[in-house]
Amino acid sequence: MAKTGLLQLLKNGRFEILLSILVGGAGYGLSLITGASYADPLVIALIFGILVRTAVGDRRQLRHGFELASAFFIPVGIVFYAMKHLNFDRLAKVDTAMLILLLLVVLVYFAVILILGRLTGQRRQITYLTATGSAICGASAIAIISPALEAEPDDISVSLLAVTLAALLGLFTILPFLATLFDLTSSTYGILAGAVLQFTGFVKSAVDNIPHLSRDIPPRELAALALSVKAVRYLGLLVAIPLFASLIRKKIHIPWSLWAFLGAGVCGTWIYRHDSGFYLETLTPIITPIYSLSWSVAMAAIGLNADIRQLLSNDGIKAILMAFGGFAAATATFFGGLYLIHSL
Repeated sequence: MAKTGLLQLLKNGRFEILLSILVGGAGYGLSLITGASYADPLVIALIFGILVRTAVGDRRQLRHGFELASAFFIPVGIVFYAMKHLNFDRLAKVDTAMLILLLLVVLVYFAVILILGRLTGQRRQITYLTATGSAICGASAIAIISPALEAEPDDISVSLLAVTLAALLGLFTILPFLATLFDLTSSTYGILAGAVLQFTGFVKSAVDNIPHLSRDIPPRELAALALSVKAVRYLGLLVAIPLFASLIRKKIHIPWSLWAFLGAGVCGTWIYRHDSGFYLETLTPIITPIYSLSWSVAMAAIGLNADIRQLLSNDGIKAILMAFGGFAAATATFFGGLYLIHSL
């Protein structure tokens, strides 16, 4: 009976699932065509979904199929994403002082956005999604934690677009200005990008297009340094997922997404430890497009199920203010902590 029910659900939602795959695939394909590291496929797929939804109007009878698409493709992305990014052996190589600084930056990100969310009366789901996306890993973090928060499509789209706007301003304006103002070396700029920028692709773009700074390490080492710093922030999901899931339900709750994320990370670490060449040269090139495409389809489904009016509502404006406030505070914390490290 249960099997029959599942097959019926899939049959009833096959048009919506197919449309999500087409729209998500288009978003992923565009990111590949542009070749720009800041062209995040999840954001593009979400925007495509919202545009298609706006063009065809509200079709409430299709909502179930889109929910089914995101419910299937998000878990697939979680597993493969963790296999690549939650590598405990590689994270252990980061300097202790840098770990402390990163911890402060992440805590400030969370604290400021949570406080702003409380002061502005923002929906808790939007507040938690914006905080997690800002402090950890942009669209990927939002995709991972959204099932645990039982977030609605509008919550996810509002949060993701707010975080993206703050990240774009930081990448193209704020960080280059501060780097020039304080005459940072390329390595310090790479650490700054890895510590405060929300998207992994944005970190890559930052170190590939640094301002006219003194280069104290080769470009390849600079990229590895920035990305290793960014990778440490992924650990924040191990705390954020159960914490916010419990706050939403007002009781202790350990969601399945945490176990999937942690288990896949342990599996990826084991493979890396036993054959790092296979992990880096064979496995990683395979799993990266799998989770990117899976989440692009999920984000397309979320966009197809979202209401564009919510993006322009008070919740949307408040989310933007929260994302910008968190980024400003985290950046200030980084420079303050860097000053203390150099003073000791």
